[in-house]
Amino acid sequence: MSSFRLVAAYSTVVAFIIYILIEGIHNEGSIGELSLTSSKNSERRILFHVSHSTKSIGKEFPDFSLYRQLDTLNENDFPIDDSSRRVIIVGDIHGMYDSLQALLHELSYKPSSDVLISVGDIVAKGPHTGSTKVLSYMASNNVTAVRGNHDQKVIEWRAWLNWIHSLRGGSQFLQETRDNWKKAQHHGDIDIEDWVEKQTKLDKANSHWWKKVPDGWTLFGDHFEIAHSMSDTEFEYMVSRPLKLHAPSAHAYLAHAGILASDPHYKPSYKKQPLARVPVIPPSAKSSHTLPILRRLQELAVLTKIPQNLDPWVTLNIRGILKNKEVTRAKDGTPWSEVYNKDIDMCEGFEQSIHTTKNSKALPCHPATVIYGHAASRGLDVKRWTIGIDSGCVYGKRLTALVLGGRNSHVDFTDDGELVRDIDEDGDDGDDDDDSDSDSQIASRSVIPFGDRGRGEIVSVSCN
Repeated sequence: MSSFRLVAAYSTVVAFIIYILIEGIHNEGSIGELSLTSSKNSERRILFHVSHSTKSIGKEFPDFSLYRQLDTLNENDFPIDDSSRRVIIVGDIHGMYDSLQALLHELSYKPSSDVLISVGDIVAKGPHTGSTKVLSYMASNNVTAVRGNHDQKVIEWRAWLNWIHSLRGGSQFLQETRDNWKKAQHHGDIDIEDWVEKQTKLDKANSHWWKKVPDGWTLFGDHFEIAHSMSDTEFEYMVSRPLKLHAPSAHAYLAHAGILASDPHYKPSYKKQPLARVPVIPPSAKSSHTLPILRRLQELAVLTKIPQNLDPWVTLNIRGILKNKEVTRAKDGTPWSEVYNKDIDMCEGFEQSIHTTKNSKALPCHPATVIYGHAASRGLDVKRWTIGIDSGCVYGKRLTALVLGGRNSHVDFTDDGELVRDIDEDGDDGDDDDDSDSDSQIASRSVIPFGDRGRGEIVSVSCN
């Protein structure tokens, strides 16, 4: 092959790689692992592995989890640099429909230009009617969202219901059992968990059906009833929500509970940690676009090379890291966000890998921000590289949104997070000019650094 044809062929491959990395993998779907390995001829290999596992369910059951690991948001999906559009990321709603509408009203939300995103747990724990209204609103508007742990339970219940109804006699079992539960309530039984536990032992005639209910699952509970009442379209909407979202142009991740920057079982500087090494790209791809490609490759490696980030249970439930380096959903342990920020604070850029430095803790990486919910007990939890926005609305506290873009798109912070230029004195650059006392009592606004040098606005309303 002539040198010209060789260069042309190689350039085509490189162009394809750049297109995929820069333009965005818009529907990555059930990506459980993406391996970007380098061989002697710089061949890139992408391996897809679908992980479908529900810890409490045995092999005799179908897959009810229906996990979708990751979706990527391009610049149009996450337009933080567009002064005419905003990204509005809302914390855990939990069926608090009126509070959601109050927050959107406070923000003067415009569906035609603004992008609304949820960090999960849109349903359950709150009023059932509220959950159905929130789900209807989200599905009918196809609101971008990640799954929460409560959303996941609803998905699994609906998948189970579809399975049971497909079995001969399954619908009859459910109807008779529901009728029996209603009768039991008339006779003073009010605890559904206790009643179901009794039925599994006493209802011998339907023992084979009770065995089809996975351990730890409670018929006719909150999640069951939401799953039972939602439409097929709403179920399809929930199933299409991923566990994680990646916005490469903003260098941001969204997940319900959290994402780790390193495997806690090893030091952040360990050679196999994604932040401890610079990704490799073909030499001919090096151009003015090299840095965005490298950052995107490294951010993808964080999502796909750290084992904990591939475990759906961790993504949906993590709160902390224990002394034995295992993750936990309990309140003990070190908050994962503290560990994440400590890791990211060691990032010194990709040049770090080729320069000798006295700072042995420096890593060849660039920062990325995690936006999450889940941890209502910690409330609004804003750190430099992690933003937790579950402020306990379902407990009568507040519903919070992180607002990016719009007038915030041209405001810079210094590297230390100090505001370089504000828009107005009080930091309120929203479209709502009504600053009456009554509004100030229910709404709260503050400005925070976001990303490399940008800013975001935290807006919340009371859920009383």
